[in-house]
Formats: sequence, structure tokens, C-alpha cells
Amino acid sequence: MDKTTLDIWVGLFVAMGIAALMGLAMKVGNLTSNTLGETYAVTANYENIGGLKPRAPVKSSGVVVGRIDSIKFDTKAYRCQI
Repeated sequence: MDKTTLDIWVGLFVAMGIAALMGLAMKVGNLTSNTLGETYAVTANYENIGGLKPRAPVKSSGVVVGRIDSIKFDTKAYRCQI
């Protein structure tokens, strides 16, 4: 194998490693979305939402079942709508 071919293979390997690290960083930072199947919206009203923020995971028995899309304040009922 000559030097040019070896340099190309090393460059491809490094580029794939950087892409894998970027994908992992985005997954850990919750910047990716998994919309593989059909989805539906659920709305709930709360008096106190604690420290919730948009894109926070919604868990059921420790399993992520969704994400918070937006938080709105209902001025008539004085409740937060998630």
C-alpha cells in the first residue's frame, strides 16, 4: 500500500471517529429527536411545574416516553399548560 492510499484510509477513519463523537455528544445533550413512529400530543394543566423546561424528558417507570414541547401560562385559570 503506498503512502497516498494509507493517508486516505487514515483520513476516512479519523473523519468517521469525529462524526461518531459528534453524534454521541448530541445524543447525550438531548439535541436529537427520535420520531420513528406515529406521535400524538398530550396536554396537561399544572399549578406548579417545578423545574420543567421545554425538551425535558417525560418518564414513566424510568423509561422516556416523550418530551415536553412547550410550556404556556393560562391567564384565565392561572395554571401552566404543558
